Amino acid sequence: MVKWLALALASGALHAAVIRGTVVEGQSGRPLARALVTLEPVPGTAAQAASTRTNQYGAFGFSELTAGSYLIAASRLGFAPVQYGQKRWKAAGVPVLVDSNGSPNLIIRLPRLGAVTGTVLDENDVGLPEHDVVAYRAARPLQVAARARTDDRGRYRLWGLEPGRYFVRAAAKEYDDGGYVPTFHRDALRIEGATTVDVELDRETADINVQAISGRLVNISGQVAPPAQVNVTLVSDTGAETAVSDPLGNFHFNPAAPGAYELYAQAPADSKLGIQAAYVALNVNSDRSDLRLTLRPLPQLQFIFRDTKGQLIDYRAVRVMARRKDLAGTGKTQTLELAGDRLAFLPGRWELALAPAPGLFVSSLSPSRPQPGEPPRADGWNEFLINGSGDQLQFVLSATPGAVHGTVLGPGHMPAAGAPVYLEAFDPNARRRVKDLQITHADARGQYHFADLAPGSYRLLSSFDFDAPDGPLEIRGAKTLKVDEARDLVQDLELL
Repeated sequence: MVKWLALALASGALHAAVIRGTVVEGQSGRPLARALVTLEPVPGTAAQAASTRTNQYGAFGFSELTAGSYLIAASRLGFAPVQYGQKRWKAAGVPVLVDSNGSPNLIIRLPRLGAVTGTVLDENDVGLPEHDVVAYRAARPLQVAARARTDDRGRYRLWGLEPGRYFVRAAAKEYDDGGYVPTFHRDALRIEGATTVDVELDRETADINVQAISGRLVNISGQVAPPAQVNVTLVSDTGAETAVSDPLGNFHFNPAAPGAYELYAQAPADSKLGIQAAYVALNVNSDRSDLRLTLRPLPQLQFIFRDTKGQLIDYRAVRVMARRKDLAGTGKTQTLELAGDRLAFLPGRWELALAPAPGLFVSSLSPSRPQPGEPPRADGWNEFLINGSGDQLQFVLSATPGAVHGTVLGPGHMPAAGAPVYLEAFDPNARRRVKDLQITHADARGQYHFADLAPGSYRLLSSFDFDAPDGPLEIRGAKTLKVDEARDLVQDLELL
């Protein structure tokens, strides 16, 4: 029997079980107090998810559990989250199987997230104090991962970084006798000439120095109309800066480098204006003091849902997922419940996707206004510029989705209970993932099932070693398959 079945599950047992354990620091083994520990039953275990915090000795416990199979995870600020049994960063954890007589005592080691340190230097190799430094994930477009400010000697420390490759950049800064433009590590003004930095868990990558390059900065200011004290935010690929306009609506920002910017203004709900906002995208090559932000009620986007016969579908059968997108990256995903056929958004760029009710999939999408970029993939994330009312999105939902199911087989051709299974919607021509990776776990009999799939190309695998869920499934042994409408495809898997 494979190792994750060492704690045998009594068939059909529904008696109470207990899971105890300790969370410790990965390198020192010291107990970690106040760590969050979560318990998630795998499919086939009739139990609810639960969570708790470790005590001052790092100990935790879950009692009165239904016998079955569970995933246990722990996290704490400054540490990488870990699932019990996880072999490497972002690999899947090993399910813990318990029966009414079992009381496993687990130890979960949390490694610290990575850090990058260095010095921002002037043209004479003297450290620059109070200079902002930004770490970006090595991806395009750039996404801010961490920010720091140098001390009196120009030293900085960027912490809380996940393993991977990063660009490090000193932000623009104006001093009394001149300014410095944004500069990447290894003295580059553009990303094409920048050098990436490798970050690992439990490691501080040192001496990542940046020689700031002097250059011309620009002043950005303007006025909000109607005049009011509101938050105004300037966003670039370096990050965001927020200022508050004065009673006459005037605002200004610290000197910045020439380049592309997005400008937002928002009046809070308790202001005399009510919730109003403004948005403008601009390129700044010289001083700008003429910017005007006209506050207006939030733009509304109308959603229309139809079936394949053209009949309207109740909006309550669909949830809208949204995430803000700007030059600094992509925000957190929000799930929006529709109370009608319209939703109000802060103006700007958004990515939207639908989560239809079970038994449906999104087969087509028709925006009322053409959008730049690639044609929209109906069942994935799509970007929209929302900056005025009257825009409309029409979705067609089909009641004949595809599906895929099968059995995961481990060593000895035995069913791999609790094994993680990954499904990726994949565009074979562009060779890229076209929507979020789907993850499930095999049940106690090793069986898995993905339902409500849009027709198209997919890749599928099961592995405890898969450690890059953010990247495509470029792993030997991954199955490539085509899902058809109204068909439940059978695909057994070997545990990789």
